Amino acid sequence: MKLEVCFLLMVTSISNNGKASLESFAPVNTHLFEDTTKSSDTSCYRPCKFNVKPRRCHYSFDIEPTILQNGRPSISINGMAPGPPISVCVNDVVVVEVKNKIPNQDISIHWHGVEQKGTPYMDGVPMVTQCPISYGTTYKYAFIASSPGTYFYHADSVAHQTDGVYGTLAVIQPQPLEPHSALYDYDRSNENTIMIAAKFPELLTGNLEDVVRKGPTNLVINEDEEDSFKLFVMPGFAYRLRLINAIAIECPVTVSVDQHELLVIATDGKPVKPLAARTVQLYPGERMDVVVRATQEVGGYWINVRSTGACAGLSARSMMIYSGFNYTAMLHNGQNDVAPDVDQSSPVSGHQLESLLDTSTHQKVTPVYLGIDRNVIKFKDTDNEFRYISDAIPKKPFYPASLSLQETGVVQINGKNFLYPNFPILLKPQGVKADSVCYVGQESKHKDPQCLQIVKAVEGELLEIALVNEGFGSNDSYTFHLHGYSMLVVATGQNADKPLSNEEFHKLDADQKINRNLINPPIKDTVVVPNKGYTIIRVRIDKPGSWMLECRSCGQSSIPAAVLIHVPQTLPKTITHLLSKCGSYRPPDVLLN
Repeated sequence: MKLEVCFLLMVTSISNNGKASLESFAPVNTHLFEDTTKSSDTSCYRPCKFNVKPRRCHYSFDIEPTILQNGRPSISINGMAPGPPISVCVNDVVVVEVKNKIPNQDISIHWHGVEQKGTPYMDGVPMVTQCPISYGTTYKYAFIASSPGTYFYHADSVAHQTDGVYGTLAVIQPQPLEPHSALYDYDRSNENTIMIAAKFPELLTGNLEDVVRKGPTNLVINEDEEDSFKLFVMPGFAYRLRLINAIAIECPVTVSVDQHELLVIATDGKPVKPLAARTVQLYPGERMDVVVRATQEVGGYWINVRSTGACAGLSARSMMIYSGFNYTAMLHNGQNDVAPDVDQSSPVSGHQLESLLDTSTHQKVTPVYLGIDRNVIKFKDTDNEFRYISDAIPKKPFYPASLSLQETGVVQINGKNFLYPNFPILLKPQGVKADSVCYVGQESKHKDPQCLQIVKAVEGELLEIALVNEGFGSNDSYTFHLHGYSMLVVATGQNADKPLSNEEFHKLDADQKINRNLINPPIKDTVVVPNKGYTIIRVRIDKPGSWMLECRSCGQSSIPAAVLIHVPQTLPKTITHLLSKCGSYRPPDVLLN
């Protein structure tokens, strides 16, 4: 009954005010931590039906160093890497108790793609939405699975994610509500999810060497090595597959199924107009739902995964096996031969898709320019700092130690790197040091190479953010993920082989040489910005909070490249008294990369 009241208050807030404010239902929202479905069974992986009370889905995660059965060292969740799959029905309450058993290290968990409506403090970003989870302590996450789709969870730290702290998260809705349910017969989220990861020869967690020099050695599908993952199908039936690129570094992957066509029906959890493809491409953090129909001769067929970028030359594969076929022949015949049977040169990517919704609007936009490039920062060795910014140290330009490892420079946004605040800005913005903040567009006023880069926004505003990969310092593409919001990807393009400056981009725009799709752009939370090119996104600010727009995959040991979209709000005491307090805790800056 309490959960029903919570949802009723949320709906009332939306209908009365056109938006859901945290304050309108915060006192009831504290019941996220109580068991409101005591009579339900413990499994939340089930057929989702109408008029059925949402369940409280409880998970306990013990995160610790482990030697897996294959002999590989890993950071595991309950002895598993990846961690346990989470599959729930829409409007279920997800509660995850995370215990950190990694000695002398902090951790937090981000729920990639989950918009955290009404629960911005559960986004899982250390020193932004929460205090880090220290060794030996437990943190309880709780949020409503309010939007159906394919998501995943992972450690906020790139190193921890790479070492095994990640897993699938699927939010299912009743089949009649699925816009493309007529296109497939089976949607088994636990069995038909293909999650791709990269493995390194040793753990990155706690490695004090320059891990940029340590490349991944192989790709894995659902952690299964040596082609052991199997997808079983029945002839004549169609299956919904959920593809996830869970690689934390810049490794785009292509996926194809021998002699079978893929029908793309969703990207980043949002439905799109169906598009047929032989090959699809996913950048780090992207998800794509595809339909495969078993219409070929009964047999076994390879699901092929290939990568470029930091994982160039690596590949993996798994089996799609028709019922009644003896798949052992596939293992003996050409086990190590991964020859493509399709053209890999023009895969379908998320930017090419079209939303089902008409998103046209005549609302005035607020432009934001984010120039991305790899820059070499010059400084004296005596300026190098091996500590987090402290009041006890005399003020002078701050050069973090990791800069000395970056011979080719670091990826920056508007000439700055992101500095995590000294106190979680969402919980207590007045506790953040004012001299650490620099507002986007005014970075030149800040003398340090790092600052807390903030985009100030207000509810009801429509931001148009130009992500421009200027390309003076590198030839790389960069993948960006936005927390808490979905983005309308209205334009993307490249400037041939020439770098693209701020002035040149705005001239292209003024000359109307940038074509925006303002009718049905894809709705995504993860986008790629091509080398010497741009991606323009629009974000409708409809809820308060502090939300990261970050390039997590810009480099394993690079200092952070991100900005914070800060929408002011005041959390009620009924919420803040439940959350962990940082006290005088200050994490080393290197642990927040």
